[in-house]
Formats: sequence, C-alpha cells, structure tokens
Amino acid sequence: MVFHVLVKKKMKVRPVIYLNHRTSKQGDFCALFFKSNDAILRRIWQNGWIRWNTELNAFTAPSNEKTIGHLIDVFDDIAAINRSYYHAKLKENTEQVTIGDTHYFTGVLEKSNKLGSITLVPYKTESLRCIVISFKSNKHIFKVLSDCQLAQWNKDIRAFILPPNRSVIIRFLEEITSLLRVKLHNELTIVDYRILQLLFEQAYSKSLYFKSCPIEFIKFMQLKAYSHNTINTYYYYVLRLLNVYRQNSLTQINAFDSIEINDYHQKMIGEKKYSEQTINQSVNAIKLYFKGYLKRDIQLEEVVRPRVGKTLPKVWSKEEIKRILDGITNIKHKTILSIIYGSGLRIGELLKLRLEDIDSKRMRMRILGAKGKKDRYTIIGRYTLELLRQYYKEYKPVKLLFEGQFGGQYSTTSISRILYNAINKSGVPKRGGVHSLRHSFATHLLESGTDLRYIQELLGHNSSTTTEIYTYVSNKHIEQIKSPIDEFLA
Repeated sequence: MVFHVLVKKKMKVRPVIYLNHRTSKQGDFCALFFKSNDAILRRIWQNGWIRWNTELNAFTAPSNEKTIGHLIDVFDDIAAINRSYYHAKLKENTEQVTIGDTHYFTGVLEKSNKLGSITLVPYKTESLRCIVISFKSNKHIFKVLSDCQLAQWNKDIRAFILPPNRSVIIRFLEEITSLLRVKLHNELTIVDYRILQLLFEQAYSKSLYFKSCPIEFIKFMQLKAYSHNTINTYYYYVLRLLNVYRQNSLTQINAFDSIEINDYHQKMIGEKKYSEQTINQSVNAIKLYFKGYLKRDIQLEEVVRPRVGKTLPKVWSKEEIKRILDGITNIKHKTILSIIYGSGLRIGELLKLRLEDIDSKRMRMRILGAKGKKDRYTIIGRYTLELLRQYYKEYKPVKLLFEGQFGGQYSTTSISRILYNAINKSGVPKRGGVHSLRHSFATHLLESGTDLRYIQELLGHNSSTTTEIYTYVSNKHIEQIKSPIDEFLA
C-alpha cells in the first residue's frame, strides 16, 4: 500500500480531456473540452475525423457507440479521457451540462515573461556609426547579449553595439525578443515593416499555432498616414482576431463575413470584462482590415457596435492643482506640469514642443501636428511664462523644449511619475493621470465664463460635442441650483 502511494506522487499529472454529448443543427456530437495544450492539438490534426465545430465552438467527433473507445486510444499516451459528463442526467431545469472554458479569449496572446528591457540608441562619432544597446546593470541581460553573436562589445564606449543594418537588426530581434523587451530611443525611427512587426508582437508568447498579421497591413496603414500609436493599436486587435481562431488558417479568416465578426464581438461582450471603448476599437480595426486592406465587399456596417456609456472626466479643483504644483521643487518638473494644465495640452503635444513654438509677446503657444494632424494655437499663462524663463536659464534646451537625459524627447512615463510623486507629496486625492490636468484646464475655463467655442479651439476638438462633456463636470451652474428640500428650513 505504501509502495502505491510513493509511485503516485512521482507520476506526472496528465492533461484531461472532458467529453460532453452535444446536439447541433448538423446532428449529435461528442465535444472535447480541454485546457490549451499543443500536444493535444497536434494529435487532433493527425486525426481528420476530429473536427472543429464553429456552432459549438469546440472540437467534435461523431457521437456513436465507438466514439469514446476511439478517443481513449488516440490520446492514451498524452491525456486522460474523462467521460463522466458524457451521459450526465439533466437536473431540475438545467437543459444541458457543458464542461469547458467559458472565457473565449483565455490563452490568446499570452504575455511572455522577459528577463529585462533594453533600449536601442542611435550613436554617431567621426569614426563610428552604430546602434548602442543600452540597459540598466543586469547580469541576466548581459549574459543574453554576450551569447548573441550579432551584438558586439565595444571597449571604447563600454557597451554592446549593432551595425545600423536592416538584416542584422531583424535577425537580432528575432533572436532576442523572446527573452528581452526591446524599446527604441526617441531619436531612432523605424520605417521597415518587418522590424515594426517584430516590435509589435514581442510581448506575446508564440506557440506552434501563432499567426502574425500580414506585413502588408502595416504598410497599408502607413500609406494611410496613421500615427505609430494607431498602427500599433489596430495591429493588436487584428492580431487578436487571427489568434482567437487557432483552428482556422489565415485564408479562412480572411474569408469571414459580418456574421463571424459579429459573433466574435458578441462573445467579447458576453465575457463582461471588455469596455465599450475596447470593443469599438476592435470593430474599427477589423473593419479597416477587411474593407480597407482586403478590399472585401461585405456588409461590415452590420457589425454590432455596443453603446458607449458617458464617462465624466476626472478633474481637480484650482486649489488642488496649486497644492500639487507648490510641492514640486525641480523647476523642469514644475514647468512641465504647469504647461500641461495652464495650456490644456495632451502629453504628446508637450513632448513635441520646440523653442520657436513659444510666442511670449502674444502669450500663445503653437501646437504642430496634433491629434488628427491638425495645427492650432493655445494660450500661455503669465505664471507658466515665468517658469519657462527660469527653466530655460537653468537647462538651456537646444531643439526640443523638454529633452531627455540623453537627448531626444522626454519620456511619457517620466511625466506620469512626476505627477504621481507630486500628488503623494501634496496629499491631494488621486483623480486620474496626466490627462486629467487637461480636463481640469477646460473645466476651470468653463467655470470662469469662457465660451465653449473658444475652449473647443484651445483644446483642438473637431466637434463641439466632445467639448460639451465639460458642462457636466463644471460646478458653475450646479452651485446656483437649490435643492427643493431646502424649503423645509423656512
């Protein structure tokens, strides 16, 4: 008896395939439910009588008296067959017992664990032109780069370097992104489609059945002059669609019509963990892929678009903004947050500001290539201008108004960290991130009596409807309304 217990502890637990008797329009089937497993999937591909059933959303086999025996034989060496639910009796009002994973997207685009992050930095001297691999001291990263034959150690600059060669960088990314997260320095611009594809996909584990989006889809979006962030976002949503349908080839998915796409988004809605904005973004991306890139003449207008709820912007009061800024001692940090709030900028707009964009005589600021590739002017406050003059004397920026430690654009994560630290120091409640400073700017202008049309121009909104959201946040009119219960005090 003791011997059997010891043996049982040493045995490796095998994956389990649960069998369930299901009925569909095509007839009776034996449905197979199991956790994602490459060995099981390979065995299924080798047995053509086990097929994917779109209606049941499961692999199925014809249901007859020999089915269970055949399945036990097929999977005998790699998985256990559980048939306890195959003949399950219905209880009370339950119509059917279903075993399996109800989360439609579970296991899709799983994030892969990385040993650390590296940054590719363009580097140039009179005698050397290369890509420097920058990273914080980390023995695991050093070991990975030492083992990589493409990365060469340079004694003069004491860093690993790569030649600025397309094929070398592609091979380097193909080898390294499964272990390390690769970021780009602000001065390094990538226009090669294959490199962009590798960077877009580096976060995910690539199993045997992983499908990439066509590189031509990236090219199509670039020709449409979409921003890098939009291309990255749309690529992600299409990539997700392709990998949800693991059992389908790219050709089969490209042949989908509005029925399949509606079903895909309906399942997202059913999981109740995806916001309306997320599903709408997915609809936009997939619509662009099918109608724009594939030139499919299908009625994608039939795709169900969930109704997006009205979410009010989170804002701080003027007093709270002052407390946040007063607690910052670093002049650069204080100037950055003051401009975002005092001029109502998006974080990307601040990062692109140049010295010549500041017009101190007319107390205005020029914003070039903002969202929607639009230029505009916005205001500069006297408080902000004084900070700008102090900041310039101390830091003397050359090209961009706010430059990073090693040149190029300042980091968005650094700005978020500045605000986070300032909020903690001030004791002000956290009501959002950096963008809430822009929301606060608009709300405070409205409360001070500024016409909504002028606020729309300062913010760079296309539609007045977008700007009108601040009327729901403003206290100006609410404070003038008295509750009817106050009449009881008379």
